[in-house]
Amino acid sequence: MVTDMTAAERMVERLLAVKWDKGAALAHEESRARLALEFLRRTAQWALAVGAERGWPSSDLAGGVDPDVAVDPALLARLELDESSTDLFPVPTDLAVAIVRWAALGDLPRQRFPQLDDPYEPILELFDRGGGYARGPGELDLGFISVQLRSVTDRAALEPLPIDAATLDALDREA
Repeated sequence: MVTDMTAAERMVERLLAVKWDKGAALAHEESRARLALEFLRRTAQWALAVGAERGWPSSDLAGGVDPDVAVDPALLARLELDESSTDLFPVPTDLAVAIVRWAALGDLPRQRFPQLDDPYEPILELFDRGGGYARGPGELDLGFISVQLRSVTDRAALEPLPIDAATLDALDREA
């Protein structure tokens, strides 16, 4: 069993720092949509590769890579949504837990599946560009724009989208 508790703890802190920022989300509307699409594509590819389609896009990809991955329950409990929060677009708890469990794997996913890109890099960047999202029927509501989920196989079959900083910033400038 591989468990990188330091990486898991750092990821919990990063996720707890995510707050809805209306101005940032509006300014980054196009890049957030691009990041959401790439997140869906990557997590779909991983879900198919490790047999974790159930619950996608918040499925347990880490458990698919290493069923023995373990993270301290007290650490994961810190991610539970505060019902009294005024954050309109939080990080969903199930997704936050999946991301932390993934971080706990360290380099193992890259070693076992070198052809696949990090599934959570796009969503973490989306969070950095204005906050989380809300789930709607069959979609991710990003605040000012929504992205359709579609099916795991549909999303997995799509071509990768560039999500480097220059491309994302250019998308936001053109909007």
